[in-house]
Amino acid sequence: MNTIKHKPDVLIIGGGSAGMWAAKRLKERAPELDVLIVDKGGSKWGGLMRLSGGDFEAVLPGEDVNDWVKDLTYYWDGLCEQDVVADLFRRAYDRLEEYHRMGCGSLTDEEGKLRGVPQRGLPHVRLYPTKFKGTGGQVMADAMAKEMDRLGVTYLGRVQISGLVKDEKGRAVGAVGFDCCTGDFLEISARCVIMAAGPASWKPGYNGNTSTGEWVRLCFDGGCKLRNFDTLTVMNAPRKFFWEGQGIYLAFGAKFVNAQGEDFMARYSPSIGSNTDNNFICRGMALEMKAGRGPICFDLSGVPEDRMEFVRPNAGNQLLNHTKLKDAGINFLTDTDIEFIPQVQLTNGGVWTDIKGRTGVPGLYAAGRCRSIDYIYMGGFGLSSTAVTGWIAGDAVADELAAGVGWTGLPRGQVERLREALYAPMKRSGGQMPHQVLRKLNGLMARYDVCLLQSEESLTAARAELGRICAEDLPEMCAPDFHYLAKYNEVEGIAFLTRLFLEASLARRESRGSHYRVDYPKRDERYLGWFIHTKGGAGEVLTEFVPVPTGRYPNPVDRFYTDNFRFDAE
Repeated sequence: MNTIKHKPDVLIIGGGSAGMWAAKRLKERAPELDVLIVDKGGSKWGGLMRLSGGDFEAVLPGEDVNDWVKDLTYYWDGLCEQDVVADLFRRAYDRLEEYHRMGCGSLTDEEGKLRGVPQRGLPHVRLYPTKFKGTGGQVMADAMAKEMDRLGVTYLGRVQISGLVKDEKGRAVGAVGFDCCTGDFLEISARCVIMAAGPASWKPGYNGNTSTGEWVRLCFDGGCKLRNFDTLTVMNAPRKFFWEGQGIYLAFGAKFVNAQGEDFMARYSPSIGSNTDNNFICRGMALEMKAGRGPICFDLSGVPEDRMEFVRPNAGNQLLNHTKLKDAGINFLTDTDIEFIPQVQLTNGGVWTDIKGRTGVPGLYAAGRCRSIDYIYMGGFGLSSTAVTGWIAGDAVADELAAGVGWTGLPRGQVERLREALYAPMKRSGGQMPHQVLRKLNGLMARYDVCLLQSEESLTAARAELGRICAEDLPEMCAPDFHYLAKYNEVEGIAFLTRLFLEASLARRESRGSHYRVDYPKRDERYLGWFIHTKGGAGEVLTEFVPVPTGRYPNPVDRFYTDNFRFDAE
């Protein structure tokens, strides 16, 4: 394999929303900077932004940011960094306005005012839908790609980063990786590095096929602190196909029903019902099926016609999907017998940073969904938080470089060790293929007693099974070509991600937010805080508990969203 060397001022790992917003801010602040984005997807593909609906959360002018902070402190059961969230939403509307200036429209009324959709029954939090449902994310990705060209950002696609490189003082000075098509080895020396990869997932479907957990291991090995890996996003999904945006439907009167036609979420939460987070709905779905009241179906008959413009696909991939389903005799908007199941999507875990995205490792910043902020996901937060945290990281790096930071050459011994480890799987033959091991990991995570209805017994058994997979299957996994080498790295990352999830879930002996233990069904205020993972001297995972610093936050932690639910008594 050839070795290709790059020497940008700033290396950005991940070319989705966060990565491009970081590059945009950097080039606007300092046009002379050489900014390089690397992404394992196609050039200027745009990551999950391109596949998203395009909905965006923002505090509008005249509204009080602290009202949103109060809502989210309540929604996340107290696990809210109030200063971080306030800073994020003070900046969100400006990013939305920049999208509008780039030609990305939002849905408005006759007077041109933005039309918001309430989220999760919260009094203030709203998302603002895209003007044309089905193409919002695509339009945003195309607009940002044009910005990259206009600003002179260099973009390398089909590149997988396999290792962060630090100098003898512990500063991040670049990374190594490979071209997924040619196999060429890349050495990238940089003055600063921004990790802006997408969320870590278990490759649940086409919309999460590339958002895997390699960056989790990279940041862990690089010395970052990781947190929130006890949380999951478990999505309610049609059994036979994919459909996006159930949250908006639920806000306008859609509901899930069991085999008896009952709106079963009213049993678990009379005050909120189905207009809530997917994790709570999926928890209810699992209990209904366990009680023999499945299958679960989605009913849109309660959505008024004047609200259908929010949910009816009218362009892009969603319209194509809707049309093909109708050709097959399925109309998602009118059929009441479409079966839904819980599907594990991703973790909300990520790198713990300060308010500017600094990871604690000098020279290394984090932005986007790999920077852990939210404890329970909600619609529109992804595009909003990735745009803002990308902008923040770009701004902070511009400040650091302006203060004077030079290049440090990549340590040769470290680079050679990373290179040897990278290509080692290609020397194996006759072993398991990455997709075979992935099926075992997915099968483990899909169990309801692991992802939804956890207990000490079920989590301990899952940890033992993961240990077997890591001891017996991973060492046999091989990569006959460069395509499979990329998949090999993804599966290794997913295995490590699963380990962090199980360790954190066992440590949190309570139920809070999206984390639910059948053996500890109540919230325990001793666990008002985050579980932080760091790398020990021998490479082991060290876990510590860090309490929420309520004393320095303006809003008291005295209201909890999960008090609206009872899952321990059917």
